[in-house]
Amino acid sequence: MMVDTRKSQRRELAFHCTGCLKEDLARIEAAERAGTLRTTGNWTAGEILDHVAKTIEFSVDGFPPEVRVAWPVRIIARMMKGRVTSGRTLLAGFKLPKESAAFLPSPGASTADGLARLRRVIDRIDGGARCTHASPAFGRLTHDEWMRLHLGHAQLHLGFIAV
Repeated sequence: MMVDTRKSQRRELAFHCTGCLKEDLARIEAAERAGTLRTTGNWTAGEILDHVAKTIEFSVDGFPPEVRVAWPVRIIARMMKGRVTSGRTLLAGFKLPKESAAFLPSPGASTADGLARLRRVIDRIDGGARCTHASPAFGRLTHDEWMRLHLGHAQLHLGFIAV
């Protein structure tokens, strides 16, 4: 049964930097070890972490060629660019179109695998890797805009993980 994520309870998070995100990953890992980890949305914790990691990887390494965004969506997205790159938590309930299936999490991704993948890409950024690829929806973004978008995106999704 699908959960309406616009109405799901979730944690309110505020990540100002990758360090804040790493601290929350440690809390998630501790809850997993303690057996208290649960989610309030439609994905497992591993799937959530995998999805967040993928979006960051795409901005660093490039987007798959099959990712296409229809021009009406690009126009709307570019009008919302300031909101999504502000660092505020992104809005829940958005459904990815078929053309964006590459953003979906790896089905059944374990919490350990999701944590490892997300930590790897964060470590790359902390080590100097830059988010330089144009967004299929928002167009060119600076590295700082990308990071605010990624942190707001992580706030949304990791909020569905109860620790």
